[in-house]
Amino acid sequence: MPGYQSSASKAQDNRSSAYTLLAVGGIGFIVVLLIFFNVIPLYRNAGITKYLVCGVMGAMFILFIVFGIVSMRDSRLLLVKAKSENSLCSEITRWCQENLDCAGIDALILEEEGVDAKLTEEEKYYRRTEKMRAAIEDKFMNLDEAFLDNFVDEYYQEMYEDYVDNSR
Repeated sequence: MPGYQSSASKAQDNRSSAYTLLAVGGIGFIVVLLIFFNVIPLYRNAGITKYLVCGVMGAMFILFIVFGIVSMRDSRLLLVKAKSENSLCSEITRWCQENLDCAGIDALILEEEGVDAKLTEEEKYYRRTEKMRAAIEDKFMNLDEAFLDNFVDEYYQEMYEDYVDNSR
């Protein structure tokens, strides 16, 4: 399963693809026109071959230009989506800072039936992220799974990095 990719990075990828497609398509189409009008004498007395090659290559470069325009439009749409995604992320972060703390999550884990107090770090990680994920899902409905997984992983690192340092 591929990891989560934010809308901002998708927009950046689309924008760089658009610039590449537009540049290659534009330059290629200009070269095809120069060949067609014998400014670049590539086909002398070639007859139908010149028209066939210029027609096919011209169509291909026009498609590059069209795909570049579509990619640029998609990058703009993704930038709008990225703004709302960043707003949601900051809202979830604010809520987590107000409502989730390391000691409280660890206490919830120890309250579970059959949980040994001597859990390995890996077991603690999975149980903690499960509790964090459940709390966030209760507050914020219909979140994308990949977005939530990515957010919990990042926030866990931020949250427990300070907790471990302070508890030593």
